[in-house]
Parts: sequence; structure tokens; C-alpha cells
Amino acid sequence: MNTPYRTRLRLATAATVALLASGCATAGTPPPPVSTSRLGVAKPTGTVPRGLVQLEAGYSRARLDQRTRHAFGETMVRVGVGPRTEARVGLSSYMRTVTPATTVEGIADASASVKHRFSDALGWIPAVAVTAGATLPTGASAVSAGAWQPEGAVAAEWKLPHGLRALGMASHRAAIAADDRFGQTTLAVAGRSAIGKAGMGHLEYSRGTSTRAGAVSVGQVRAGGGLRLTPNLQLDGWAARATLGGDHEFLFGLGFAQRW
Repeated sequence: MNTPYRTRLRLATAATVALLASGCATAGTPPPPVSTSRLGVAKPTGTVPRGLVQLEAGYSRARLDQRTRHAFGETMVRVGVGPRTEARVGLSSYMRTVTPATTVEGIADASASVKHRFSDALGWIPAVAVTAGATLPTGASAVSAGAWQPEGAVAAEWKLPHGLRALGMASHRAAIAADDRFGQTTLAVAGRSAIGKAGMGHLEYSRGTSTRAGAVSVGQVRAGGGLRLTPNLQLDGWAARATLGGDHEFLFGLGFAQRW
């Protein structure tokens, strides 16, 4: 065997081994974690990678004067169905609202939607994602809307220096209550910051308006954070104060996101 041929054979073998090693490393390395949608009203634009499933669930509590509302479950399953597209199914939470006069409880409505990310953040150009879907009247009569509620949202996300991100979101729902159909619009802005290698902080302001007769605007300030225990498991917690026509409602929530 001549020397040039040996040289070419060695180079080809080395390139093949390097390519296989690279492929094995890529296959064995989980994809980057996807931010949970639980932390705030303003949602990040990220979608679950194709072929993976992400489960998000938790508990929240809200208190306004002598009324206390509990939500158990808050479960959402997100499935990556394309490079930038995910299917989302919101499983019914168990709702319990307590006042001095009565207690109302039962399974809430489920939801189904699709989220598509049109672009990634590049410099000062934001990533943009759209979500479209509806709530489904699957809940108990005491807590169900009684009819489906179409809804859609547009989210933008800017990647800033030093691990900072800015989020913006606008959403609208064709809501219904007591057979009265009306519109609900929510606008939200938020900032997120990486904290070390595994932490994340979130601070936002949102405002919701309604076309229903007698409804008042609701402004909410929320702060939260997440802690990544593994590349595919993250814990989260948040606290908020909502203002409704001069009254203050205090809220907090705890939960997790797990991906397979």
C-alpha cells in the first residue's frame, strides 16, 4: 500500500470516527430546556422541540377580601409537533372558591391550542410566536363557562445582553358568562433574567379589560422565579397583586415543568 493511499485512509477513518463521536454526543445530550409558561401572564416564545413532551402543573391561591380561590392542577401538556410548532392541551383544574356565605367547587374547563414560533430573536429583532385555541365546556356546571371560548395571543421576545430578556404579549378571548358573550383583552410586558446557571427571575405588569357591562379593568404586578434541577425539570413560584377598581387581590402559585 503506497504512502498517499495510507494517508488518505487514515484521514478518512479519523473523519468517520469524529463524525460518529459527534453524532453520539448530540444524540445523548438533551436539547436546551424550554421556558415554562407558568411564571407569568406574558409568555415566552419558545416551543417544545419536535418529538418531546412537556408537562406543566401546579397550584395557585388568590384572596380578595373574604373570598379565597384555590386552583389545584393547572395542568398543561405541550407536545412538539414541528421544528417551531407545538400542540397544547390544558387539563381541567379542580377549582374551589370559598366565601363566608358559600363554597363553590368543581372541575374547571379544559382547553386546546396550537402555538407556532415564526422567528427567533436576532439582535434587536424579537422572536415572534402566535397561539390560537379555545377553552372547552367540559367542567362542572358550577365553574364551567358553559360554552367554548375562542382565544388567541401574539407574543414577542427580545434577547438582551447579560442574560436579560424582554417579553411582550397581547391576547384576546371571546368569553362567555351567564350566556353573555363578551370580549376580554390582556396586554402584558415582562423582563426575565438568568440567575446563575440554574435560576431565572421574572417581573411583569399586565392589564386586562372587558367589554362586559359593568366590568372594571384589572392591573396586575407579578414577580416569580424558576430553578432548574435537571436539564428537563424546573420548579417555579410566583406572587402577584391584582387591582380591581381600588380593591386588591393577592395571589401566589407553585409548580413545576418536566420534559421527556
